[in-house]
Amino acid sequence: MNALRAAVLGMLGMVVLAGGMVPASAVGAIGGPRSAESPRGVTRSVPPRSGAAAAAIAAAAPGDVIVLQPGEHAGPLRIDQAVTLRGEPGAVVQGAGRGTVIEITASRARVEDLEIRSSGRRVITGDAAVRVSGASGVILKRIIAGDVLYGVYAERSESLHVEECRLTGRVRPLDETGTGNGIHLWYSHDALLRDNTVERFADGVYLSFAHRTQVIGNTLRNQGRYGLHTMYCQESRLERNLFTRNVAGCAIMFSNGLQVIGNEFVHNRGSRTYGLLLRDCSAGTFAENTFADNTIAVFMDNSNRNRIRENLFQDNGWGLLVFSSCAGNETVRNVFLNNDYPVALDMRRSDNRFDDGNSGNFWSENAPYDLDADGVSDVPYSPVSAFAFLSKQYPDLSVLAKSPAVAAITVAERVFPALRPSEIVDHYPLVSPGSAWSTRRNAVRGEVTTARVDWAATAWFGGLLTAGVFGLRKGRSRP
Repeated sequence: MNALRAAVLGMLGMVVLAGGMVPASAVGAIGGPRSAESPRGVTRSVPPRSGAAAAAIAAAAPGDVIVLQPGEHAGPLRIDQAVTLRGEPGAVVQGAGRGTVIEITASRARVEDLEIRSSGRRVITGDAAVRVSGASGVILKRIIAGDVLYGVYAERSESLHVEECRLTGRVRPLDETGTGNGIHLWYSHDALLRDNTVERFADGVYLSFAHRTQVIGNTLRNQGRYGLHTMYCQESRLERNLFTRNVAGCAIMFSNGLQVIGNEFVHNRGSRTYGLLLRDCSAGTFAENTFADNTIAVFMDNSNRNRIRENLFQDNGWGLLVFSSCAGNETVRNVFLNNDYPVALDMRRSDNRFDDGNSGNFWSENAPYDLDADGVSDVPYSPVSAFAFLSKQYPDLSVLAKSPAVAAITVAERVFPALRPSEIVDHYPLVSPGSAWSTRRNAVRGEVTTARVDWAATAWFGGLLTAGVFGLRKGRSRP
C-alpha cells in the first residue's frame, strides 16, 4: 500500500496542501508530518487583511516562508514552527498596545525585514516587539521596532542572533526611572548581537546569566540608564561598539573573563556618569578602546587581575577611578591625554600596576626626561596627585581643581616626592603617545582627523609676543 502511495505521488508530481502548491518532495507519507529538516517549503504571500498573517502562520509547516505584503498586519502573532516570517518594504506588524507583538516558541524560526510597533507596557509579562521563549537558533534580522517596552526579550533561548535591527523604546534619555530594555537576554547563552542601533530604553542591552555573548558593532545611545548592562555573565566579548550619551556607557557586574576590544565610550556625562563601570569583574581584557568626554572614563570596584592596555583616555573628568577593593590589575601602554584627573585612588599602597616592567603609559601632564632616547622616561611618574586623592574622598573639593592653591600643591609634589599621597607610580612612563595615537578621534564613530595647527591663533600669539618683547626693550632703553 505504501509503495502504491509513493507511485501515485511520483506520477502527480505536485499536491495541493493548505491552499498552496508545493513539491511532492516536501511532503512525507500522506497525512504524515513534514520533516523539520526539509530545505524546501511553501512561500506564502499574505495581504494586509485582518487575521490573514495569523492564519498563514497557523497553516504553515516547518521550512515555509511567510511574506507579508506592504501595509499594516494586525498583531499579536505567534510562531510555533520553524518558519521564516519576512516583510516586503512597507510591511508593518501593528500591536494593539497590549502584550507582545510577535512571540516565538519554535527553534530555528526566523523573522526579518519587518517593522513592529506598539507592544504592551507591563514589565512583569515582558511585553516586547519580539519575545523568544525556550527556542534555540532563532534569527532576527533587519527589524525596526518602535513604541515598545522591550525590543527583543529572550529567555532560555540558546544561540539567538539579533542583527542589523533598529530598536527604539519609550524612555527619555538619562531618565533612570524608565523601564524596559532594548535587547534583554536571560539564561540565553552563545548569543550574537551585531550591527544593531538601540536607543531610548532603560538599558540598551541587558544580559543576565547569558554566557559567551558576542556584542559586535552596535550603537547603544541615549538610554535612560546604561548602554549595556551585564549581571553574572562569563566569557562574553564586546567589540567595536559605540556607547554614547548614557548614564553609563557600559556597566559590567559580577562578570568575569570578558574581552572588551576596540569600543568607543564617549559623551557619557552627568553627576554620576561612567564610560565603563566594572563591579566584581575579574580576569578581563580591556584593550584598544577610546574613552573620551566622560565624567568618569573607567570606574573599578572589587575587580581584580584585569588587563587594561592600549586604550585612549582623553578629555575625561577622571580617567581611572579605582577603589581599594581592587588588586592585581595591570594598566600599560595607554594614552592619558588632557584628563582632569588621570587616576584617582583611595589607597596609599596597592599591588595594582601601571607598567609591565618594560613600558608604562603616556601621561600628558608628565614632563619626561629621556636622556638615552629609548622612548621611556628616565624618571618614574606618579599619576595620583594629592588633590585627586583628596577629591576622591571629598568630591565637593572638585570646584577648586583649577585654583592657584591646587597648582602650587602640584608643583610641590614634583619637587618633594614625599608629599605624594600614594606609592603607586608608573616606573616606565612613555615619552610620546606613539604612532598608534597620532590622530585624534572625534566623538562620532568613523571620524578620525589628524591634529592641525591653528595658524590664526599662532599668528595672534606670535604678534602678541613680538609686541611684548619690543615694549620690554624699549622700556630698558629709556634713561
